[in-house]
Amino acid sequence: MTAGSGAAVPMAGEPSAGGPLAGAVPPDALPDAVASLTGVSHRYGPVRALDGLSLDIPAGGMVGVIGPDGVGKSTLLALVSGVRKLQQGEVRVLGGDLRSRRHRADLNRRIAYMPQGLGGNLYRELSVEENVGFFADLFGVTGAERRARLDRLLEATDLARFRARRAGQLSGGMKQKLGLCCALVHNPDLLVLDEPTTGVDPLSRRDFWRLVREMKTTVPGMTVLVATAYMEEAADFDHLVMMEAGRILADGSPADLMRRAGAADLEAAYVALLPPERRVGSEPFHKTARPASDAIAIEATDLTRRFGAFTAVDAVNFRIGKGEIFGFLGPNGCGKTTTMKMLTGLLPATEGKALLFGRTVAAGDMEVRRRTGYMAQSFSLYGELTVAENLRLHGRLYGLSAAETAGRMRELVQRFALGDILDNRADGLPLGIRQRLSLAVAVIHRPEVLILDEPTSGVDPVARDGFWRLILELSRQDGVTVFVSTHYMNEAERCDRIALMRDGRLLGQDAPDALVRAAGAASLQDAFIHFIEADMAARGRREAAA
Repeated sequence: MTAGSGAAVPMAGEPSAGGPLAGAVPPDALPDAVASLTGVSHRYGPVRALDGLSLDIPAGGMVGVIGPDGVGKSTLLALVSGVRKLQQGEVRVLGGDLRSRRHRADLNRRIAYMPQGLGGNLYRELSVEENVGFFADLFGVTGAERRARLDRLLEATDLARFRARRAGQLSGGMKQKLGLCCALVHNPDLLVLDEPTTGVDPLSRRDFWRLVREMKTTVPGMTVLVATAYMEEAADFDHLVMMEAGRILADGSPADLMRRAGAADLEAAYVALLPPERRVGSEPFHKTARPASDAIAIEATDLTRRFGAFTAVDAVNFRIGKGEIFGFLGPNGCGKTTTMKMLTGLLPATEGKALLFGRTVAAGDMEVRRRTGYMAQSFSLYGELTVAENLRLHGRLYGLSAAETAGRMRELVQRFALGDILDNRADGLPLGIRQRLSLAVAVIHRPEVLILDEPTSGVDPVARDGFWRLILELSRQDGVTVFVSTHYMNEAERCDRIALMRDGRLLGQDAPDALVRAAGAASLQDAFIHFIEADMAARGRREAAA
Protein backbone atom coordinates (compact mmCIF):
# COMPACT_ATOMS: atom_id res chain seq x y z
CA MET A 1 0.00 0.00 0.00
CA THR A 2 1.29 3.48 -0.88
CA ALA A 3 1.99 6.32 1.47
CA GLY A 4 -1.07 7.34 3.31
CA SER A 5 -4.11 5.40 2.23
CA GLY A 6 -4.86 6.13 5.87
CA ALA A 7 -2.93 7.52 8.86
CA ALA A 8 -3.39 8.49 12.43
CA VAL A 9 -3.18 11.26 14.96
CA PRO A 10 -2.77 10.25 18.62
CA MET A 11 -5.15 11.50 21.25
CA ALA A 12 -3.86 13.66 24.07
CA GLY A 13 -2.27 11.53 26.79
CA GLU A 14 -2.33 8.41 24.60
CA PRO A 15 0.08 5.64 25.67
CA SER A 16 2.94 4.98 23.28
CA ALA A 17 6.16 2.98 23.33
CA GLY A 18 8.12 6.09 22.40
CA GLY A 19 6.21 8.71 24.35
CA PRO A 20 2.82 10.39 23.74
CA LEU A 21 3.68 11.35 20.17
CA ALA A 22 5.65 8.34 18.99
CA GLY A 23 6.00 8.35 15.22
CA ALA A 24 5.69 12.12 14.91
CA VAL A 25 8.72 14.33 14.38
CA PRO A 26 9.31 17.02 17.06
CA PRO A 27 8.02 20.41 15.82
CA ASP A 28 11.47 22.03 15.90
CA ALA A 29 12.80 19.25 13.63
CA LEU A 30 10.31 19.96 10.85
CA PRO A 31 11.37 22.18 7.92
CA ASP A 32 9.76 25.60 7.36
CA ALA A 33 8.15 24.17 4.23
CA VAL A 34 6.49 20.78 4.63
CA ALA A 35 6.79 20.37 0.86
CA SER A 36 8.57 22.21 -1.94
CA LEU A 37 7.83 21.73 -5.65
CA THR A 38 10.14 23.07 -8.36
CA GLY A 39 9.29 23.05 -12.06
CA VAL A 40 6.74 20.26 -11.67
CA SER A 41 4.79 19.24 -14.77
CA HIS A 42 2.40 16.31 -15.09
CA ARG A 43 0.42 14.98 -18.03
CA TYR A 44 -2.42 12.54 -18.54
CA GLY A 45 -1.99 11.76 -22.21
CA PRO A 46 -2.37 15.07 -24.07
CA VAL A 47 -3.78 16.86 -21.01
CA ARG A 48 -1.31 18.90 -18.96
CA ALA A 49 -2.53 18.78 -15.36
CA LEU A 50 0.43 20.69 -13.88
CA ASP A 51 2.48 23.14 -15.92
CA GLY A 52 5.94 23.99 -14.57
CA LEU A 53 4.56 24.52 -11.08
CA SER A 54 6.81 25.78 -8.29
CA LEU A 55 5.51 26.15 -4.74
CA ASP A 56 6.53 26.04 -1.07
CA ILE A 57 3.83 24.66 1.25
CA PRO A 58 4.33 26.07 4.77
CA ALA A 59 4.63 23.61 7.64
CA GLY A 60 2.55 23.37 10.77
CA GLY A 61 -0.75 24.95 9.73
CA MET A 62 -3.86 24.20 7.72
CA VAL A 63 -3.18 24.83 4.03
CA GLY A 64 -6.01 24.90 1.49
CA VAL A 65 -5.72 24.34 -2.26
CA ILE A 66 -8.65 25.94 -4.09
CA GLY A 67 -9.88 26.22 -7.64
CA PRO A 68 -12.47 24.55 -9.90
CA ASP A 69 -12.28 20.97 -11.18
CA GLY A 70 -9.50 20.31 -13.64
CA VAL A 71 -6.95 22.89 -12.42
CA GLY A 72 -4.61 20.25 -10.95
CA LYS A 73 -5.51 20.19 -7.24
CA SER A 74 -5.80 16.41 -6.92
CA THR A 75 -2.64 15.84 -8.95
CA LEU A 76 -0.71 18.24 -6.72
CA LEU A 77 -1.93 16.48 -3.56
CA ALA A 78 -1.22 13.02 -4.98
CA LEU A 79 2.36 13.98 -5.90
CA VAL A 80 3.04 15.48 -2.47
CA SER A 81 1.58 12.34 -0.84
CA GLY A 82 3.74 10.05 -2.95
CA VAL A 83 0.78 8.14 -4.38
CA ARG A 84 1.48 9.33 -7.93
CA LYS A 85 4.81 8.99 -9.74
CA LEU A 86 6.65 12.22 -10.48
CA GLN A 87 7.08 12.86 -14.21
CA GLN A 88 9.03 16.11 -14.38
CA GLY A 89 10.55 18.51 -11.85
CA GLU A 90 11.48 18.10 -8.20
CA VAL A 91 9.27 17.43 -5.15
CA ARG A 92 10.73 17.56 -1.65
CA VAL A 93 8.47 16.49 1.23
CA LEU A 94 9.33 16.56 4.95
CA GLY A 95 12.94 17.36 4.21
CA GLY A 96 13.71 14.76 1.54
CA ASP A 97 13.56 14.24 -2.21
CA LEU A 98 10.71 12.02 -3.39
CA ARG A 99 12.99 10.58 -6.08
CA SER A 100 14.87 8.81 -3.27
CA ARG A 101 13.47 5.32 -2.71
CA ARG A 102 14.69 5.33 0.89
CA HIS A 103 12.94 8.64 1.63
CA ARG A 104 9.69 7.46 0.01
CA ALA A 105 9.76 4.37 2.22
CA ASP A 106 10.25 6.56 5.30
CA LEU A 107 7.33 8.77 4.28
CA ASN A 108 4.92 5.81 4.38
CA ARG A 109 4.68 6.26 8.14
CA ARG A 110 4.77 10.06 8.15
CA ILE A 111 2.05 10.95 5.63
CA ALA A 112 -1.68 10.30 5.73
CA TYR A 113 -3.69 10.58 2.52
CA MET A 114 -7.49 10.64 2.33
CA PRO A 115 -8.57 10.44 -1.33
CA GLN A 116 -11.47 12.19 -2.98
CA GLY A 117 -14.94 10.66 -2.70
CA LEU A 118 -17.09 9.69 0.28
CA GLY A 119 -15.32 6.83 2.04
CA GLY A 120 -12.66 6.63 -0.66
CA ASN A 121 -10.15 4.97 1.70
CA LEU A 122 -12.64 2.55 3.30
CA TYR A 123 -13.55 -1.08 2.77
CA ARG A 124 -17.34 -1.13 2.44
CA GLU A 125 -17.82 -4.72 3.64
CA LEU A 126 -15.77 -4.23 6.81
CA SER A 127 -17.30 -2.80 9.96
CA VAL A 128 -16.36 0.57 11.44
CA GLU A 129 -14.02 -1.04 13.96
CA GLU A 130 -12.56 -3.46 11.39
CA ASN A 131 -11.68 -0.59 9.05
CA VAL A 132 -9.79 1.35 11.72
CA GLY A 133 -8.20 -1.86 12.99
CA PHE A 134 -6.99 -2.76 9.51
CA PHE A 135 -5.14 0.55 9.14
CA ALA A 136 -3.72 0.22 12.65
CA ASP A 137 -2.34 -3.21 11.71
CA LEU A 138 -1.06 -1.88 8.40
CA PHE A 139 1.04 0.77 10.13
CA GLY A 140 2.21 -1.43 12.99
CA VAL A 141 0.09 0.02 15.80
CA THR A 142 -0.32 -3.00 18.10
CA GLY A 143 -1.17 -4.18 21.59
CA ALA A 144 -2.61 -1.88 24.22
CA GLU A 145 -1.71 1.16 22.14
CA ARG A 146 -3.85 -0.15 19.26
CA ARG A 147 -6.86 -0.67 21.52
CA ALA A 148 -6.49 2.76 23.14
CA ARG A 149 -6.23 4.56 19.81
CA LEU A 150 -9.22 2.80 18.28
CA ASP A 151 -11.37 3.56 21.32
CA ARG A 152 -10.38 7.21 21.48
CA LEU A 153 -10.72 7.85 17.74
CA LEU A 154 -14.18 6.27 17.64
CA GLU A 155 -15.29 8.14 20.76
CA ALA A 156 -14.00 11.47 19.38
CA THR A 157 -15.92 10.98 16.12
CA ASP A 158 -19.09 9.65 17.81
CA LEU A 159 -18.69 6.39 15.90
CA ALA A 160 -18.20 4.18 18.97
CA ARG A 161 -21.91 3.24 18.98
CA PHE A 162 -21.62 2.08 15.36
CA ARG A 163 -18.57 -0.17 15.80
CA ALA A 164 -20.27 -3.18 14.21
CA ARG A 165 -21.94 -1.32 11.31
CA ARG A 166 -20.51 -1.94 7.86
CA ALA A 167 -18.84 1.08 6.28
CA GLY A 168 -21.07 0.81 3.21
CA GLN A 169 -24.13 1.40 5.40
CA LEU A 170 -22.91 4.72 6.83
CA SER A 171 -24.12 8.17 5.81
CA GLY A 172 -21.78 10.41 3.83
CA GLY A 173 -20.75 12.41 6.90
CA MET A 174 -20.11 9.27 8.94
CA LYS A 175 -18.01 7.76 6.13
CA GLN A 176 -15.80 10.83 6.13
CA LYS A 177 -15.39 10.68 9.90
CA LEU A 178 -14.45 7.01 9.66
CA GLY A 179 -12.05 7.81 6.81
CA LEU A 180 -10.44 10.39 9.06
CA CYS A 181 -10.07 7.83 11.86
CA CYS A 182 -8.31 5.49 9.44
CA ALA A 183 -6.12 8.36 8.31
CA LEU A 184 -5.22 9.32 11.87
CA VAL A 185 -4.12 6.04 13.37
CA HIS A 186 -0.33 6.38 13.03
CA ASN A 187 0.58 9.95 14.02
CA PRO A 188 1.35 11.59 10.65
CA ASP A 189 3.41 14.71 10.22
CA LEU A 190 1.39 15.55 7.10
CA LEU A 191 -2.35 14.88 6.68
CA VAL A 192 -3.55 15.27 3.07
CA LEU A 193 -7.31 15.56 2.45
CA ASP A 194 -8.67 15.72 -1.10
CA GLU A 195 -12.08 17.47 -1.01
CA PRO A 196 -13.12 15.58 2.15
CA THR A 197 -16.47 17.34 2.65
CA THR A 198 -17.80 17.59 -0.91
CA GLY A 199 -21.38 16.31 -0.90
CA VAL A 200 -21.62 16.26 2.91
CA ASP A 201 -24.37 18.14 4.76
CA PRO A 202 -23.43 21.42 6.52
CA LEU A 203 -23.68 19.97 10.03
CA SER A 204 -21.38 17.06 9.20
CA ARG A 205 -19.00 19.45 7.44
CA ARG A 206 -18.83 21.67 10.52
CA ASP A 207 -18.27 18.66 12.79
CA PHE A 208 -15.60 17.26 10.46
CA TRP A 209 -13.48 20.41 10.57
CA ARG A 210 -13.95 20.80 14.30
CA LEU A 211 -12.66 17.24 14.65
CA VAL A 212 -9.64 17.91 12.42
CA ARG A 213 -8.70 20.99 14.43
CA GLU A 214 -9.11 19.21 17.76
CA MET A 215 -6.94 16.33 16.61
CA LYS A 216 -4.35 18.66 15.15
CA THR A 217 -3.74 20.17 18.58
CA THR A 218 -2.60 16.76 19.85
CA VAL A 219 0.25 16.54 17.33
CA PRO A 220 2.45 19.68 17.47
CA GLY A 221 3.77 20.55 14.06
CA MET A 222 1.37 18.44 12.01
CA THR A 223 0.45 20.07 8.69
CA VAL A 224 -3.00 19.59 7.14
CA LEU A 225 -3.09 20.01 3.35
CA VAL A 226 -6.62 20.23 1.93
CA ALA A 227 -8.23 20.61 -1.47
CA THR A 228 -11.72 22.05 -1.14
CA ALA A 229 -14.52 23.28 -3.36
CA TYR A 230 -16.09 25.37 -0.59
CA MET A 231 -14.79 28.92 -0.20
CA GLU A 232 -16.35 29.32 3.26
CA GLU A 233 -14.19 26.40 4.45
CA ALA A 234 -11.09 27.83 2.83
CA ALA A 235 -11.59 31.17 4.60
CA ASP A 236 -10.78 29.47 7.93
CA PHE A 237 -7.43 27.98 6.83
CA ASP A 238 -4.05 29.50 7.67
CA HIS A 239 -2.69 29.57 4.12
CA LEU A 240 -4.29 29.19 0.69
CA VAL A 241 -2.99 28.16 -2.72
CA MET A 242 -5.20 29.31 -5.60
CA MET A 243 -4.74 27.24 -8.77
CA GLU A 244 -5.64 27.93 -12.40
CA ALA A 245 -4.82 25.76 -15.43
CA GLY A 246 -2.14 23.72 -13.67
CA ARG A 247 -0.32 26.75 -12.29
CA ILE A 248 -0.32 28.77 -9.08
CA LEU A 249 -2.57 31.79 -9.43
CA ALA A 250 -1.68 33.18 -5.99
CA ASP A 251 -0.91 32.01 -2.48
CA GLY A 252 -1.01 33.57 0.97
CA SER A 253 -3.33 33.90 3.93
CA PRO A 254 -7.06 34.36 3.16
CA ALA A 255 -6.93 37.95 4.42
CA ASP A 256 -3.83 38.68 2.34
CA LEU A 257 -5.39 37.29 -0.84
CA MET A 258 -8.60 39.28 -0.38
CA ARG A 259 -6.61 42.43 0.38
CA ARG A 260 -4.41 41.87 -2.68
CA ALA A 261 -7.49 41.42 -4.89
CA GLY A 262 -9.51 44.23 -3.28
CA ALA A 263 -12.34 41.74 -2.72
CA ALA A 264 -14.76 41.14 0.14
CA ASP A 265 -14.74 37.33 -0.11
CA LEU A 266 -12.55 34.55 -1.47
CA GLU A 267 -14.65 33.74 -4.52
CA ALA A 268 -14.50 37.37 -5.65
CA ALA A 269 -10.76 37.39 -4.90
CA TYR A 270 -10.23 34.29 -7.05
CA VAL A 271 -12.02 35.92 -9.99
CA ALA A 272 -10.16 39.22 -9.54
CA LEU A 273 -6.78 37.44 -9.58
CA LEU A 274 -7.49 35.54 -12.81
CA PRO A 275 -5.74 36.65 -16.01
CA PRO A 276 -7.80 39.35 -17.82
CA GLU A 277 -8.87 36.98 -20.60
CA ARG A 278 -10.31 34.55 -18.00
CA ARG A 279 -12.36 37.28 -16.34
CA VAL A 280 -14.47 37.95 -19.43
CA GLY A 281 -18.12 37.61 -18.45
CA SER A 282 -17.45 38.00 -14.72
CA GLU A 283 -20.03 40.72 -14.14
CA PRO A 284 -21.82 40.47 -10.77
CA PHE A 285 -24.97 38.35 -10.74
CA HIS A 286 -28.13 40.40 -10.14
CA LYS A 287 -31.34 38.58 -9.28
CA THR A 288 -34.52 40.10 -10.72
CA ALA A 289 -38.05 39.59 -9.44
CA ARG A 290 -40.23 36.84 -10.87
CA PRO A 291 -43.34 38.02 -12.72
CA ALA A 292 -46.46 37.38 -10.66
CA SER A 293 -48.29 34.15 -11.51
CA ASP A 294 -50.70 31.87 -9.65
CA ALA A 295 -50.16 28.93 -12.01
CA ILE A 296 -48.62 25.80 -10.46
CA ALA A 297 -46.12 24.04 -12.68
CA ILE A 298 -44.97 21.14 -10.46
CA GLU A 299 -46.65 19.53 -7.48
CA ALA A 300 -45.48 16.62 -5.34
CA THR A 301 -47.86 14.97 -2.88
CA ASP A 302 -46.41 12.45 -0.40
CA LEU A 303 -43.92 11.50 -3.11
CA THR A 304 -42.06 8.37 -1.97
CA ARG A 305 -39.53 6.04 -3.51
CA ARG A 306 -38.15 2.86 -1.97
CA PHE A 307 -35.40 0.57 -3.18
CA GLY A 308 -36.09 -2.65 -1.31
CA ALA A 309 -36.04 -1.82 2.41
CA PHE A 310 -34.32 1.52 1.81
CA THR A 311 -36.49 4.65 1.56
CA ALA A 312 -34.68 7.12 -0.69
CA VAL A 313 -37.48 9.73 -0.76
CA ASP A 314 -39.92 9.83 2.15
CA ALA A 315 -43.33 11.49 1.66
CA VAL A 316 -42.07 14.71 0.06
CA ASN A 317 -44.53 17.56 -0.57
CA PHE A 318 -44.02 20.81 -2.48
CA ARG A 319 -45.66 23.09 -5.06
CA ILE A 320 -43.63 25.12 -7.56
CA GLY A 321 -45.10 28.06 -9.47
CA LYS A 322 -44.77 28.73 -13.18
CA GLY A 323 -41.52 30.55 -13.90
CA GLU A 324 -40.16 29.99 -10.40
CA ILE A 325 -36.55 29.02 -9.69
CA PHE A 326 -36.85 26.36 -6.99
CA GLY A 327 -33.67 25.07 -5.37
CA PHE A 328 -33.04 21.67 -3.82
CA LEU A 329 -30.26 21.81 -1.23
CA GLY A 330 -28.87 18.74 0.47
CA PRO A 331 -25.92 16.33 0.74
CA ASN A 332 -25.12 13.47 -1.61
CA GLY A 333 -27.47 10.54 -1.07
CA CYS A 334 -30.28 12.57 0.49
CA GLY A 335 -32.75 11.84 -2.34
CA LYS A 336 -32.43 14.90 -4.59
CA THR A 337 -31.64 13.01 -7.80
CA THR A 338 -34.27 10.34 -7.10
CA THR A 339 -36.90 13.04 -6.64
CA MET A 340 -35.90 14.70 -9.89
CA LYS A 341 -36.12 11.43 -11.79
CA MET A 342 -39.64 10.84 -10.48
CA LEU A 343 -40.64 14.34 -11.61
CA THR A 344 -39.44 13.62 -15.15
CA GLY A 345 -40.99 10.16 -15.40
CA LEU A 346 -37.58 8.47 -15.55
CA LEU A 347 -38.37 6.63 -12.31
CA PRO A 348 -41.80 5.55 -11.01
CA ALA A 349 -42.91 6.60 -7.53
CA THR A 350 -43.48 3.88 -4.95
CA GLU A 351 -46.19 5.97 -3.25
CA GLY A 352 -47.68 9.43 -3.69
CA LYS A 353 -47.76 11.32 -6.94
CA ALA A 354 -46.12 14.04 -8.97
CA LEU A 355 -48.07 16.46 -11.18
CA LEU A 356 -46.79 18.52 -14.08
CA PHE A 357 -49.22 21.33 -14.92
CA GLY A 358 -51.97 19.23 -13.34
CA ARG A 359 -51.12 16.05 -15.28
CA THR A 360 -49.92 13.02 -13.33
CA VAL A 361 -46.35 12.13 -14.20
CA ALA A 362 -46.01 8.50 -15.23
CA ALA A 363 -42.87 6.62 -16.22
CA GLY A 364 -42.50 6.66 -19.99
CA ASP A 365 -45.08 9.44 -20.52
CA MET A 366 -43.85 11.13 -23.70
CA GLU A 367 -46.09 14.16 -23.16
CA VAL A 368 -44.25 14.85 -19.92
CA ARG A 369 -40.91 14.36 -21.70
CA ARG A 370 -41.84 16.92 -24.35
CA ARG A 371 -42.72 19.53 -21.73
CA THR A 372 -39.64 18.88 -19.59
CA GLY A 373 -35.93 19.49 -20.05
CA TYR A 374 -33.53 17.47 -17.90
CA MET A 375 -29.83 18.04 -17.31
CA ALA A 376 -28.24 15.12 -15.48
CA GLN A 377 -25.61 15.43 -12.76
CA SER A 378 -22.91 13.84 -14.90
CA PHE A 379 -22.05 14.89 -18.45
CA SER A 380 -24.57 12.93 -20.53
CA LEU A 381 -24.02 14.16 -24.08
CA TYR A 382 -22.23 12.30 -26.86
CA GLY A 383 -18.55 13.07 -26.43
CA GLU A 384 -17.55 11.83 -29.88
CA LEU A 385 -20.03 14.20 -31.56
CA THR A 386 -19.40 17.89 -32.18
CA VAL A 387 -21.35 20.68 -30.50
CA ALA A 388 -23.48 21.14 -33.62
CA GLU A 389 -24.10 17.40 -33.97
CA ASN A 390 -25.24 17.11 -30.35
CA LEU A 391 -27.70 19.97 -30.79
CA ARG A 392 -28.99 18.60 -34.09
CA LEU A 393 -29.39 15.06 -32.72
CA HIS A 394 -31.34 16.14 -29.64
CA GLY A 395 -33.59 18.37 -31.69
CA ARG A 396 -34.61 15.36 -33.76
CA LEU A 397 -34.93 13.14 -30.67
CA TYR A 398 -37.45 15.61 -29.24
CA GLY A 399 -39.47 15.46 -32.47
CA LEU A 400 -38.45 18.76 -34.05
CA SER A 401 -38.34 18.90 -37.83
CA ALA A 402 -35.05 19.60 -39.58
CA ALA A 403 -36.14 23.20 -40.21
CA GLU A 404 -37.29 23.68 -36.59
CA THR A 405 -34.03 22.21 -35.29
CA ALA A 406 -31.93 24.49 -37.52
CA GLY A 407 -33.84 27.58 -36.41
CA ARG A 408 -33.62 26.65 -32.76
CA MET A 409 -29.90 25.93 -33.10
CA ARG A 410 -29.23 29.40 -34.54
CA GLU A 411 -31.04 30.96 -31.58
CA LEU A 412 -29.28 28.86 -28.91
CA VAL A 413 -25.83 29.17 -30.44
CA GLN A 414 -26.10 32.95 -30.16
CA ARG A 415 -27.78 32.95 -26.76
CA PHE A 416 -25.34 30.50 -25.14
CA ALA A 417 -22.22 31.78 -26.97
CA LEU A 418 -21.43 28.51 -28.73
CA GLY A 419 -20.63 29.92 -32.18
CA ASP A 420 -16.84 29.55 -31.98
CA ILE A 421 -16.94 25.86 -30.99
CA LEU A 422 -19.66 24.34 -33.19
CA ASP A 423 -17.18 21.97 -34.84
CA ASN A 424 -15.43 20.98 -31.59
CA ARG A 425 -16.02 17.52 -30.11
CA ALA A 426 -18.01 17.66 -26.87
CA ASP A 427 -15.54 15.54 -24.88
CA GLY A 428 -12.76 18.06 -25.49
CA LEU A 429 -14.61 21.10 -24.13
CA PRO A 430 -13.74 22.82 -20.82
CA LEU A 431 -16.19 21.96 -18.04
CA GLY A 432 -17.95 25.34 -17.99
CA ILE A 433 -18.58 25.25 -21.76
CA ARG A 434 -19.76 21.63 -21.54
CA GLN A 435 -22.38 22.71 -19.03
CA ARG A 436 -23.56 25.52 -21.33
CA LEU A 437 -23.89 22.99 -24.13
CA SER A 438 -25.79 20.60 -21.85
CA LEU A 439 -28.19 23.40 -20.94
CA ALA A 440 -28.69 24.31 -24.61
CA VAL A 441 -29.48 20.66 -25.40
CA ALA A 442 -31.93 20.50 -22.46
CA VAL A 443 -33.95 23.48 -23.76
CA ILE A 444 -33.73 22.92 -27.52
CA HIS A 445 -37.37 21.73 -27.61
CA ARG A 446 -38.64 24.77 -25.62
CA PRO A 447 -39.64 22.91 -22.43
CA GLU A 448 -41.91 24.53 -19.88
CA VAL A 449 -40.07 22.87 -16.99
CA LEU A 450 -36.30 22.58 -16.67
CA ILE A 451 -34.79 20.16 -14.13
CA LEU A 452 -31.08 20.64 -13.42
CA ASP A 453 -29.19 18.18 -11.19
CA GLU A 454 -26.14 19.94 -9.68
CA PRO A 455 -25.37 21.66 -12.99
CA THR A 456 -22.37 23.72 -11.80
CA SER A 457 -20.51 21.22 -9.63
CA GLY A 458 -16.79 21.80 -10.13
CA VAL A 459 -17.28 24.73 -12.52
CA ASP A 460 -15.16 27.86 -12.06
CA PRO A 461 -16.82 30.98 -10.52
CA VAL A 462 -16.93 32.95 -13.79
CA ALA A 463 -18.61 30.10 -15.67
CA ARG A 464 -21.00 29.48 -12.75
CA ASP A 465 -22.18 33.08 -12.76
CA GLY A 466 -22.65 32.96 -16.53
CA PHE A 467 -24.64 29.75 -16.21
CA TRP A 468 -26.89 31.30 -13.57
CA ARG A 469 -27.52 34.32 -15.74
CA LEU A 470 -28.82 31.92 -18.39
CA ILE A 471 -31.06 30.22 -15.82
CA LEU A 472 -32.44 33.58 -14.71
CA GLU A 473 -33.08 34.59 -18.32
CA LEU A 474 -34.96 31.35 -19.04
CA SER A 475 -37.10 31.88 -15.96
CA ARG A 476 -37.82 35.60 -16.27
CA GLN A 477 -38.00 36.03 -20.04
CA ASP A 478 -39.26 32.63 -21.22
CA GLY A 479 -41.37 31.71 -18.18
CA VAL A 480 -39.56 28.38 -17.75
CA THR A 481 -39.98 26.75 -14.34
CA VAL A 482 -36.55 25.75 -13.05
CA PHE A 483 -35.99 23.01 -10.48
CA VAL A 484 -32.28 22.96 -9.59
CA SER A 485 -30.19 21.08 -7.03
CA THR A 486 -26.92 22.46 -5.70
CA HIS A 487 -24.33 22.14 -2.91
CA TYR A 488 -23.39 25.83 -3.02
CA MET A 489 -25.06 28.17 -0.54
CA ASN A 490 -24.50 31.26 -2.71
CA GLU A 491 -26.34 29.51 -5.56
CA ALA A 492 -29.20 28.53 -3.27
CA GLU A 493 -29.54 32.21 -2.31
CA ARG A 494 -30.21 33.01 -5.99
CA CYS A 495 -33.34 30.84 -6.05
CA ASP A 496 -36.84 32.20 -5.44
CA ARG A 497 -37.46 29.42 -2.94
CA ILE A 498 -35.46 26.44 -1.73
CA ALA A 499 -36.14 23.14 -0.01
CA LEU A 500 -33.66 21.72 2.51
CA MET A 501 -33.40 17.93 2.22
CA ARG A 502 -31.73 15.29 4.36
CA ASP A 503 -32.18 11.52 4.56
CA GLY A 504 -34.98 11.57 2.01
CA ARG A 505 -37.13 14.12 3.85
CA LEU A 506 -37.69 17.86 3.53
CA LEU A 507 -36.64 19.80 6.64
CA GLY A 508 -37.98 23.15 5.48
CA GLN A 509 -38.88 25.13 2.38
CA ASP A 510 -39.29 28.84 1.77
CA ALA A 511 -37.44 31.82 0.32
CA PRO A 512 -33.76 31.68 1.40
CA ASP A 513 -33.93 34.84 3.52
CA ALA A 514 -37.18 33.63 5.14
CA LEU A 515 -35.49 30.37 6.19
CA VAL A 516 -32.57 32.33 7.67
CA ARG A 517 -35.00 34.50 9.65
CA ALA A 518 -37.04 31.50 10.81
CA ALA A 519 -33.89 29.84 12.14
CA GLY A 520 -32.63 33.02 13.78
CA ALA A 521 -29.39 32.38 11.91
CA ALA A 522 -26.65 34.57 10.46
CA SER A 523 -26.43 32.71 7.16
CA LEU A 524 -28.17 30.12 5.04
CA GLN A 525 -25.59 27.52 6.04
CA ASP A 526 -26.26 28.20 9.73
CA ALA A 527 -29.99 27.97 9.03
CA PHE A 528 -29.55 24.56 7.40
CA ILE A 529 -27.60 23.36 10.44
CA HIS A 530 -30.40 24.68 12.68
CA PHE A 531 -33.04 22.68 10.79
CA ILE A 532 -30.90 19.53 10.84
CA GLU A 533 -30.35 19.78 14.58
CA ALA A 534 -34.05 20.44 15.18
CA ASP A 535 -34.95 17.39 13.10
CA MET A 536 -32.45 15.20 14.97
CA ALA A 537 -33.83 16.38 18.30
CA ALA A 538 -37.40 15.63 17.19
CA ARG A 539 -36.38 12.15 16.07
CA GLY A 540 -34.72 11.56 19.43
CA ARG A 541 -37.88 12.55 21.27
CA ARG A 542 -40.01 10.23 19.11
CA GLU A 543 -37.63 7.32 19.67
CA ALA A 544 -37.58 7.97 23.42
CA ALA A 545 -41.38 8.08 23.51
CA ALA A 546 -41.61 4.80 21.60
